[in-house]
Amino acid sequence: MTPVGRFELNWPGDALFGAGRVDGLGTLLAGRGQTRALIVTDPGLREAGVLARVEAALQAGGVAFDSYDQVSPNPTTANVRATREIWETGGFDALIALGGGSSIDTAKGAMAEILTGKEAIACFGQNVDRSDRPLPPFYAIPTTSGTGSESSLGAVLKSPERKFVIRGALLQPRTVIMDPELTLSLPPGMTAATGFDAFCHAIGAYTNTSINPVADELALAAIRLALEHLPVAVDHGDDLEARSGLMQASYLGGVCIGQKGVDGIHGLCTPVESLIPAVHGQVLGTLLPYVLRYNFETQAKRYAEISKRLGLDGNPVEAIFDAATGLAALTGCPARLGDYGITQGDIPRLTEMALLSQATQRNGREMPAENITKLYETMI
Repeated sequence: MTPVGRFELNWPGDALFGAGRVDGLGTLLAGRGQTRALIVTDPGLREAGVLARVEAALQAGGVAFDSYDQVSPNPTTANVRATREIWETGGFDALIALGGGSSIDTAKGAMAEILTGKEAIACFGQNVDRSDRPLPPFYAIPTTSGTGSESSLGAVLKSPERKFVIRGALLQPRTVIMDPELTLSLPPGMTAATGFDAFCHAIGAYTNTSINPVADELALAAIRLALEHLPVAVDHGDDLEARSGLMQASYLGGVCIGQKGVDGIHGLCTPVESLIPAVHGQVLGTLLPYVLRYNFETQAKRYAEISKRLGLDGNPVEAIFDAATGLAALTGCPARLGDYGITQGDIPRLTEMALLSQATQRNGREMPAENITKLYETMI
């Protein structure tokens, strides 16, 4: 069925894909007249030698650089502030986010502060789509395959009070360098968690209430890539084909987020992560079966379309459920939120935060407060 409603496209900038592609970074920047870059990354990538490879690539092109390598696994407003302060005093003309969603989202938060003159949290609920300040050239080099932050409009950050999302066309990286070699050393657990995130972005985009038939086709492609390549990448981390497929799934999932947003799986996930430290992909894995069953009550045909388009065997609704929960199991996620330490007493606050989420508001089946509360109660 082809949607007849109005829709718009906002395609990302340049995307450069291929094994070894990162080694041409310095030549790329120099060719664009950029001479001094700030790299935003995390301590693990310095220890793993990935940062050194990027620095060597910049040196080969004659590009000077400095690095902020203290990004937290759940990026904080303090990480954002530190990045922005280094940028403002360093005379840089290119911003490079190297890492998973944490580093890319930190750089996005810094972009928001640079372009608005406000703290990142003040941009919550206000799209950063225009600015009277110069737009820094923004590069993303993902080292995980899942968050989609390299191609999306949004960033998930954490203040002392809660997790929050900021969005805006000006926060989207203008150049993405996707080098699957950078993901070969990613451990199985992190491979599963990040890859499952990409899957959830795609299935959430495909089934939510937003209309965008082009993004729907990209979402189907991302779902197929995740189903095909995630199990292989978890079991055989050195398989470059599987790593490449996951990297493409992540990128396409991020594009879908920018075009359509996601759904209640993410909408109910962020509040949980506001209360407890947890691996994002595992929390998604815990929530997914409950939200799918909830959505099936009114949206079964939409989910069945996925199975039919991808050629999954068996009853189409149960086939996509089994495929999705099979990927979730790869993350090692607990079966219930109670296993994370969430209690019944947390539910009012969780519900309050979930209602604020655009993802919850776009879910294929409406999620009023009473239904969200019941879902959380069932999950505990």
